[in-house]
Amino acid sequence: SETLFARVHAKWHGIGVARMLTTQYRMNRNIMQWASDELYEGKLVAADSVAEHRLEGAGTGTTPVLILVDTAGCDMEEHCEEEGDSKDNPGEAAAVMALVRRLIKSGAAQPEDIGVITPYSAQVGVLRDLRAADDNLAKLEISTVDGFQGREKEAIIISAVRSNEQGEVGFLSDARRMNVAVTRARRHCSLVCDSETVSNDNMLSGLVDYFMEEGEYTLAEPM
Repeated sequence: SETLFARVHAKWHGIGVARMLTTQYRMNRNIMQWASDELYEGKLVAADSVAEHRLEGAGTGTTPVLILVDTAGCDMEEHCEEEGDSKDNPGEAAAVMALVRRLIKSGAAQPEDIGVITPYSAQVGVLRDLRAADDNLAKLEISTVDGFQGREKEAIIISAVRSNEQGEVGFLSDARRMNVAVTRARRHCSLVCDSETVSNDNMLSGLVDYFMEEGEYTLAEPM
């Protein structure tokens, strides 16, 4: 749970050995700000070259930088074959692919510009099956959070998967993992989730609130 850098920083050489690089050159500032406030004490700054860039270009555009697709109340519940297995959510996967097609149809992005990220390998499998059924989406990249580590895409869609009456979120509550998912995006980030379930976790509740306040909110269409 403790990285090598943290050990070098705190235990071996003391706090004076590290310097925080506060200017980032990847993300629109609205994508950056949640991660900055949640994990970096609000210290991150977007370079001028990326601060306002969007899918349609710099400045204003018709595609929001942030979109929240809420599956709460849409009968899109998580599934798990056996206890301990990875989880999937076919209804949510369909909502994700509908959003992918929306971005492509609008002309805002091409399939190769979009990455779909989910924390659960079983959901990766469901999403890839849906992709295989549409030749136009062959270049759409779908992977786990760990698979996108160190990567980036013009647009990222996050499939949170968890949807249950108990409000259990599992390892979605790992702020570092969610930070990686959100910050793979350069110009656009969408979060597809059951807001009622994920809001049982304080960090995820803050993420949902941020997307609602700063982006476009839409309810997923029931299956």
